[in-house]
Amino acid sequence: MADVPALPVDEQLRVALTEGLRVHPRLTQQQVGGDGEALLRLLAALPRVVPFRPSPPVRVCAVLDWDHRLPSQHAQLRILLQYDEAAAARFDDAFARRAALIDARNLFPEFDLPDFDELPADEAYEVELSATLGFESMRLTSGWRREIDAQLAARAVARVRASDDFATVKAAQPARPAQLGDLEPVSWLPPCESGQPQWTIDVWWLTAFDGKTGTGWSFLVDPEAAAVVAHREFSVRAG
Repeated sequence: MADVPALPVDEQLRVALTEGLRVHPRLTQQQVGGDGEALLRLLAALPRVVPFRPSPPVRVCAVLDWDHRLPSQHAQLRILLQYDEAAAARFDDAFARRAALIDARNLFPEFDLPDFDELPADEAYEVELSATLGFESMRLTSGWRREIDAQLAARAVARVRASDDFATVKAAQPARPAQLGDLEPVSWLPPCESGQPQWTIDVWWLTAFDGKTGTGWSFLVDPEAAAVVAHREFSVRAG
């Protein structure tokens, strides 16, 4: 029997969110997550999930998690992609064990409970929501986001260094301390965070650091087109 092709991610996410949503008991107790119209509005508001790998995942799961507050002021939607059946089986096992732990501790509403953070997935996103499931932000949480092939990272840095965007930014910082270092490729950035249609490599150029807060410029490089597609200022706290 031939393998059944995986559905596109958009369709898998629609099914996961509107038909197969897994909801934390603390949210169920507050009647959060069961409103079909609210879920459809959320689906329409979500940025498009563009898979990192060229082939679609075999499964997309959606878990609505709570904020450890009663009444809840926010919720987290965890979107978890598995690219093969072995990964899907690992997720199922981990979810079942976590759900059993939560059920065992679910004695009184005032008692805190574990959540569904750090479940295994090939690609994982966390969506910040309001208590009424209004979309606020979305980010990739997979640890591999900072794992960039050395040759690919070097090409991204070279592309930034040769760009007009970097030349303009550098010219405006003639007194930048040399000890702040060179251009640094820091992570893969998915479209849901960058606003770009494709995955990019985020290359930073630090312009100031006071021991606690660093500021600088972020350059987004499309590795396929070998081009800087956007640049923007950033601020980050150490530690």
